[in-house]
Formats: sequence, structure tokens, C-alpha cells
Amino acid sequence: MIKKNTKAIFLDGDFKGTYDWKGGIPLCKGDVMAVKINKKSLKYELKKKEISCDAETDDQIVDVIYTFKLV
Repeated sequence: MIKKNTKAIFLDGDFKGTYDWKGGIPLCKGDVMAVKINKKSLKYELKKKEISCDAETDDQIVDVIYTFKLV
């Protein structure tokens, strides 16, 4: 079974911080995502996407880390 962990890192702006995303969403480097917070819409560009897989057990653990920067 594949188990996926997804982390999103926002480097700046009102949404700055690191978040664990349940399930995750498919994104590609360069994608722009609007984040609505405090009645504002902030646009973040996906600058870096890192994927790693630990396949040494019966379950494969896939870690995805997205890094975003304010546009």
C-alpha cells in the first residue's frame, strides 16, 4: 500500500508557514494557486516540488513537499 504525506511551505505573505495537507493535490512547478485568507486572495507560485519514496517495507511511504512564493 502506498501512504502519502504532503507538506506545503509558504515562504512569505499572510499565509507564511508550513502546513500538513491531508491527501494533497496534484501540482506542477510554476502553477499559481490563490489562497483566500482574511477576506483577501493571495496568489502563490509553486517554486519547488520534492518527492521521495521509502520502499524498504511492505508499505511504500511517499513524501511530497511543495514550496510556494508570493507572486
